[in-house]
Amino acid sequence: MRKYLLILLVLICCRISAQKSVKITYEQKFFYSDAFFNQVPGGASEEFKAAFRKPKVFELTNNSEYSLFKSTAEKDIVIPSSEVSTATDINRGTFVKPYNVWILKDFTKMSTIKSTTVEGQEYYVEQPFTNNDLKYDKRTKVIDGYTCLSAFKISAKNDTIQYWYTQDIPIIDGPFTMSAIPGLVLSTESKKNVVYVTKIEFFDKKLVVDGINKKTPFVTELELKNKIEESRKPKSYTDEFGGKHETNTVTIKNEN
Repeated sequence: MRKYLLILLVLICCRISAQKSVKITYEQKFFYSDAFFNQVPGGASEEFKAAFRKPKVFELTNNSEYSLFKSTAEKDIVIPSSEVSTATDINRGTFVKPYNVWILKDFTKMSTIKSTTVEGQEYYVEQPFTNNDLKYDKRTKVIDGYTCLSAFKISAKNDTIQYWYTQDIPIIDGPFTMSAIPGLVLSTESKKNVVYVTKIEFFDKKLVVDGINKKTPFVTELELKNKIEESRKPKSYTDEFGGKHETNTVTIKNEN
């Protein structure tokens, strides 16, 4: 019996090591308090709350040289307005535009490239892999049939961010910019949100991940921050009826 068990384990290990690529699907769910929705001008409707609380889906594709973490395609959500439109004042409702995430990790250069779009223009920011100052303990947890080990860190806002990673799948990777943990991260937990795996796929061929667009400019973090701040400043425009208006950006934060 032990002999057969040993043979089975060897076959499983050989099968895992033969994989050329891995694709992992994650979902992210945020926790919002009533105080968060109270920041919404005019109040937040139940449809607005449901749109924000809907889990966001991501895919991570790793071919050992590169990995791409990106959000799946989502349509804008339009919440109808209760206000009656007139011939000169049309209320088209509230548009909830999903944010897009695109993060490329280059394991040959040990760097991460993040894409951000500001007022229709895409920008790249490149950074070297960073040490997340993680702490490790002896806790374990089984996720999707894989034994996971525990790591955590304390954020600047004194929030404990918990990571569950497995070494049963021989890659070092995880959602968003995670690259320092010694395994594949299957779940992260904090007071504000959770990220959890929903599907793991193995491929015997090397999957090609989308590279950078050569027409997209690279900027520094400071330059990108300045561009975002500039985009939020009030801007004047004229509507289709000749009426003059001014945009107003309201930033609401999840502080819970």
